[in-house]
Amino acid sequence: MADNANGGRPGPPPNAHLWSRDGFNGDMCVTARPYPIVEYTRVQGRHVPHRLDIHDLDLPDRSDPEALPTVFAASRKDVSLAASARSTPTPFAWRNAESDELHFVQDGELDYVTDFGTLRAEPGDFVCLPRAVTYRVVPVTTPTLRVIVETPEQLRLDPPAPFGMISFGRDVKYPDPALSSDASGPTELLVKAFDGITRFSLPHDPLALLGIVGGQVPVWKLNLADIQPLTYVPHGGPPGSFAASTSRDLLFYTLSARPGTRPPMHHNADYDELIFYFRGPGAYGALDQPGQLAWTPKSVGHWGPPEDVPEGYLAWLIESTGTFRLTPVGHAAAHLMETGQFGRQPESADAEQAPVSA
Repeated sequence: MADNANGGRPGPPPNAHLWSRDGFNGDMCVTARPYPIVEYTRVQGRHVPHRLDIHDLDLPDRSDPEALPTVFAASRKDVSLAASARSTPTPFAWRNAESDELHFVQDGELDYVTDFGTLRAEPGDFVCLPRAVTYRVVPVTTPTLRVIVETPEQLRLDPPAPFGMISFGRDVKYPDPALSSDASGPTELLVKAFDGITRFSLPHDPLALLGIVGGQVPVWKLNLADIQPLTYVPHGGPPGSFAASTSRDLLFYTLSARPGTRPPMHHNADYDELIFYFRGPGAYGALDQPGQLAWTPKSVGHWGPPEDVPEGYLAWLIESTGTFRLTPVGHAAAHLMETGQFGRQPESADAEQAPVSA
């Protein structure tokens, strides 16, 4: 069919359109279209592509030490996206009783003081803090900005091969147990459960550590720049995920610059796509400012921008089977998005965009 649609010439057909199941891993079908199918002139409803800059979110912990990270989007499968711009150390220890957490550091440096020692995180670092791990965050340089993914499932590094995409021995880092918490005296411990926060008053700091006796430390970090993009030379192809939740409800990809032709227009049947542009110098379509997020809900047609950018850029992608919705905080910072270059949709495209509750 592709040859007939392309007049018998080799190469991709005109206006190639990919329909796919299970993200990029299941059944697929490619068609050729007489014109692009990703434009829209008006929309009503909530299943609508949006973009926002996480710097524009209203984050109380910029100035209030007691404030918690702010949820700006949530999925049907109890996954949440939060942001934090903490400028002072957390005055409490924190433990999540329900979810694994994956933090992405956009700005600043932070010390994560954990049950297993201290881990210094820098811009571009993913930091994994599994369920029931206790920690506090200490800003080292400010301003700081983090995106925090919470999922009730276990998160694992899961590249398609044991070598190549990630150098586990070189680039996956763990807390230093020699750098234990230096706090002393009574400590407040906040435990997050499904129905809110429980606050414990403890006589001693629960993070004080004598040493690691055995087993594998569950806390780790990995920098986005150290994850090798997967591609298919010379024509390109779908990216490969480097981490996933247990049921593959969440898949994490590097979507940084890579060789190959522009991907086809796409209907992702099963996954919302949330792309975070970390930094340039090159642009990814209309994403050219650090901290921008482009969200395309599942089944909405889109056409990813070219990724073969000579200047280079760093970006990452979450695929989520649970459909996302913006909270009021996220909605206040968001704009309708066109799905050809991920720029702002012209204001003439009116929409009913009621946000969900946090």
